Amino acid sequence: MRGEQRGKPVSGAPRRTGAQPLVSPMAVGVLHRLRGFFARESTQGLDSVEREDLTQAQLRATRPIVSGVLLCGAVLLAIITVFEMAGATPSIGYPGWLQMLMASVVAGCAAAVARLPQWQHRLVLTLLATLLLGIFMSMPLPGAIGQLALRTGLFQLLPLALMALMVRPVSLLAFALLIVAMAQLRIVLYGAPGTGSALYWLYTLTTIGFGLVLAGYRSDFAVSAWRMRRRLVQQASTDPVTGLLNRNGWSERAEAAHARAAATGVPLALVVLDIDFFKRINDRLGHDGGDAVLQRLGAIMQARAGVRGCAARIGGEEFAVLLEGHDAGSARTFAEYVRGEFGGEHEGAVTTLSAGVAEHRPGETLRELMRRADLALYAAKREGRDRVCVAPVS
Repeated sequence: MRGEQRGKPVSGAPRRTGAQPLVSPMAVGVLHRLRGFFARESTQGLDSVEREDLTQAQLRATRPIVSGVLLCGAVLLAIITVFEMAGATPSIGYPGWLQMLMASVVAGCAAAVARLPQWQHRLVLTLLATLLLGIFMSMPLPGAIGQLALRTGLFQLLPLALMALMVRPVSLLAFALLIVAMAQLRIVLYGAPGTGSALYWLYTLTTIGFGLVLAGYRSDFAVSAWRMRRRLVQQASTDPVTGLLNRNGWSERAEAAHARAAATGVPLALVVLDIDFFKRINDRLGHDGGDAVLQRLGAIMQARAGVRGCAARIGGEEFAVLLEGHDAGSARTFAEYVRGEFGGEHEGAVTTLSAGVAEHRPGETLRELMRRADLALYAAKREGRDRVCVAPVS
């Protein structure tokens, strides 16, 4: 009976089977081929998280430039309109007020592109603004005598610049299709140019090609700058001896973890560790030997803390790790494991460590938590070292 009830679908809910995938395999294959076609050698070796971080960084950098290019297009359309109204250049048939209105619409799109958070919305507005500029700059009304070739050449500078700024492959593809569609529409409306359709299409495809080339070089430069920034950030936040966070990195990561735990109510514990008589070890083994001891403790802490732990070297021989999801008991177990793995004789020197543990209290700041963990560490030192002491929870 229970099995029959389990097999019944919930009333009113659509029934799904494994034979109905959410996304067509053909669509997935096309997307993968498209991504592979536009992929650059400079992005090879990046995982999905790094690629998305790189993409977001490029989107933030190019957003104001895309907005600026669209604004330049609006100004250009307004200047051409003024020339037409003054009789300095032949009109292509549109009333001056309508062209000025379209210039204002494009300027509004430029302002919105600079503010909208979703890249899809920005892409739609960018394509719309480009289409309006293309129509009112290079597509005359019937009977107009405007210089189509010069206007088209002037307009093509805008999508060329915009393609160079597109980050996502779908955006590049959308712009390429827009340029081709507008070129075909001109031939349908006005016929082939006097130079023939072959040169016209060569001109159109050259515009797309240059746009793709510029987008590729811009992407390579962005990857280089992103990698350099990552290295600088890592160097600024990482201890060069142990590979753990340094004091600066600890301040940033620990504050974020503390705020996250305080907001969600997840248990949080801090472990502060100090190598006993490290000066003696350093004097006995030399600085290289002392660094080797520090590196060994750093490797043990990193392996034990895992991805959820925030481990750092916060002083000469003093270390700390912030453990999300741990209470005082499990944090003490962590400290005992580290102490057990680290202790013993290595290269003629006996190494031990002392540790203090403190569990986060509701409303307690990170500074207050560290103070209680330090007091527990001092207690471990007073009691003879090579031990773990836990601060009272209440």
